[in-house]
Amino acid sequence: LLQRLRASIEAPAPDEMRLTKSHILLPILSALLAVTVAAQQTNPVDRRVSNPITDSKTVNPVGSEAYARSRVVDSDPVEGGGDELVVYSMRQSVEGDEGGRVITHSGKVDVRYGVYRLQADKIVIYEADGRMVAEGNVIFDQRNEQRIGGESGEWNYRTKLGRFVKSSGFTNQTVDGDVVFFTADLVERISLDEVVVSNGKFTSCQEDVPKWSFTAGEARIRLNDRIRLSNVRFRVLDRTLVPLPFVSIPIDRTSRASGFLLPSGGFSARKGYRLSSAYYQTLGPSADVTFRADIFTARGVGFGFDARTRANDRSFLNFGFYGVKDRFFGAKAGPSTPDQGGSVVFAEGVHYFENGFAGAVDVRLTSNLEFRQVFSDGIQQIISPIEVSQGFVTRSWGNFTLDLLARSQVISIPNVRIRTRNLPSVHFEKRPSELGFLPNVFLSFRTAADGVSRRDEADDIGAYRVKTGSDPVNSPSLGQRLDIHPLISIPLSSRYLNVTTTFGGRLTYYSNSFNDMRQVVGRDLLRKYGEVEIDIRPVALARNFYGGSNGFRFRHVIEAYATYRRIGGVRDFARTIRHDHIDTVSDTDEVEFGVSNRFFTRRYPGKTDVADGGAAKDPSTAQPFETFTLSVRGKYFLDPRFGGALTPGRRNQLSAITGLTFYSFGGIPRRWSPLSVTMTYRPSGKVFIDSRTDIGLNGDGVRAVSATVGLERPLLKLYQSFYYTRAVTLVPSLFAFASADGKEPGSLRGSQWNPSVFLGDRDLGWFGGASLYFDFQNRRGLGGRPLISSLYTVGYAYDCCSLAVQYYTFNVGVRRENRFVFSVKLNGLGSFGTEQYGQGLK
Repeated sequence: LLQRLRASIEAPAPDEMRLTKSHILLPILSALLAVTVAAQQTNPVDRRVSNPITDSKTVNPVGSEAYARSRVVDSDPVEGGGDELVVYSMRQSVEGDEGGRVITHSGKVDVRYGVYRLQADKIVIYEADGRMVAEGNVIFDQRNEQRIGGESGEWNYRTKLGRFVKSSGFTNQTVDGDVVFFTADLVERISLDEVVVSNGKFTSCQEDVPKWSFTAGEARIRLNDRIRLSNVRFRVLDRTLVPLPFVSIPIDRTSRASGFLLPSGGFSARKGYRLSSAYYQTLGPSADVTFRADIFTARGVGFGFDARTRANDRSFLNFGFYGVKDRFFGAKAGPSTPDQGGSVVFAEGVHYFENGFAGAVDVRLTSNLEFRQVFSDGIQQIISPIEVSQGFVTRSWGNFTLDLLARSQVISIPNVRIRTRNLPSVHFEKRPSELGFLPNVFLSFRTAADGVSRRDEADDIGAYRVKTGSDPVNSPSLGQRLDIHPLISIPLSSRYLNVTTTFGGRLTYYSNSFNDMRQVVGRDLLRKYGEVEIDIRPVALARNFYGGSNGFRFRHVIEAYATYRRIGGVRDFARTIRHDHIDTVSDTDEVEFGVSNRFFTRRYPGKTDVADGGAAKDPSTAQPFETFTLSVRGKYFLDPRFGGALTPGRRNQLSAITGLTFYSFGGIPRRWSPLSVTMTYRPSGKVFIDSRTDIGLNGDGVRAVSATVGLERPLLKLYQSFYYTRAVTLVPSLFAFASADGKEPGSLRGSQWNPSVFLGDRDLGWFGGASLYFDFQNRRGLGGRPLISSLYTVGYAYDCCSLAVQYYTFNVGVRRENRFVFSVKLNGLGSFGTEQYGQGLK
């Protein structure tokens, strides 16, 4: 009845491709519980603390040996073969002639026949027809895949069929590793792999009064397949909650089965009630597809499919479609109730070809941003301004690499959507290799032939012109860009110093360019420049530190470098259409410098037992472990205007600037770049702290800070991310370059914080957590609350089931929504109310 839906949505690991699916022959199942439930979907941060009851157990907590009620009398028994019956008992009596004897065994009787085993207080064997009649504490086993017990029973060791009265037993493990127990008035083995249960009760709970159970007038158990129940009652504490005509429970961990997945429902103030359902269809041994449908009672209908395929143990392709027909129900489309429907096409996959080629695809094509914001369930998808779709094929051999790339990117910012494409794109690269006729001289090169385009779409063209001083960029659908970039490297090494000198040149041809009014024209452009780079790296300095007992504590390593870089010859930089990072290269004359402090401790993966019962560290297993790193990098620009490419008073994106830090500092000419300080602290695999800070040297102080912190303990999981940027106030000598608000162009004030915490054990007892997303800056400017998204969870896990309640809030962009989710997991069956349908969005 209840199916673990996670396996139907998430791509499995290569050795986990064969999945199990249950099917439910019901038109609807929304009345299963007296509460409404909704689908859950976690964003990359939420996932650390949410989805509390859907993770599969990896270890079966109840081993089959826990149910043995008898033991073999012989201390060294011999197992029976396919035609040999071996019996152990305390007393025996025989009647009749050979071949037709009636043999009575009593007192801890244990019968072995191949993979079968029958135990009882008394067993009578009728040799003529191979029938055995058992009485008292009867237990029948079939290689621990199935166990049946009862007050009495009959079994034929020739046909392997039989029947057991007042029985109890369990099936083989289900998809989540649990077993399903049953009790029944009568159990009949009607074939080698099928059992019929009359008036049975099924549960994975072990109490006399189970927390949950199914009762059925008749049930058929097929080994390594499924349990099919008819005339079913779902019961809680032995009280009927809801009747069902039919239920199917999978009990095979290695195969898959087609069928309907569990429906799910929910409620939100803006979309009304939501009912979701899906049908799963296998397509051979290595492919499947799931068809999905959603009904939003106040909005419309959603529909789509997810398909998965695997060509081999390393290659996979997942793809699908999801769309929403909005305003089909409720209020019709109008100024206050806009139609926000749309669709998304998605695909992801990797394929390794036998000839050495490898291909990958990652596609997300959404019809409009509002659709993604309104109908996706993750905050990251709601707020992310970037959507990238790309696919490539690559092959490497020797020192060469060939790449074929197709890429499309959409960046949605207020009033503007910037669309860029690389289609097609062919890259050929040679890694450095020594020239045969010039020792210690290495040649490398990169070449590319791209079809490129860029289009800027403005909602308000007037505002766009005021902001940029020109019309939106609209290049041809297929422009040509040809690029070749050869390099010669000469490394020199000494005892204390390593110096690598690199010379190179670059030619880039563009079929289109800007004119003086920043309009795209069909006039070609040839960009050419030369470059030289001298990289100087002194030998690293290291020192070991020891404790009071002369034991090793840590090693401190200092690594420094300085790189002089000069690029000259770039002309007409303003005429270059910027499609990607290749087009941001400009003249530069700079020195980059940096120093890193690294602290190493030792880890000992193995232990050696010592005589006193303790454990000693084995020196042979010692591994260096980098526990703390502090790095400082910066640049000094001998040419602060980059050969005229930098335009003071506006944001400039030049490769010399963006190559150092992702925080903008290109609004003014400057000699010293901000110092980029990065720190990483990882004392163990359970704790980490990463931070990055940009510190200006022109009187601007701290410009930006970002930090992530993680902690994982058995009953506590904590994760948080934070970033802060300043709108920098320029010193008086640079006021002439300030923006309209008196700040450095390109520097913006921002402050966002995303804490997540989870307490408790999801497998047993109380658990709960919260994941919050704050935007302190932008929401303050709009006069709103800084909290834009939240997820609160509280639940309790029993030994055989779990319950959880989750509360979502969204208050960002066009999304204003609150939602409750009620989740139930029944061990051995699956979970209810814990998955989204057909979003296709990470």
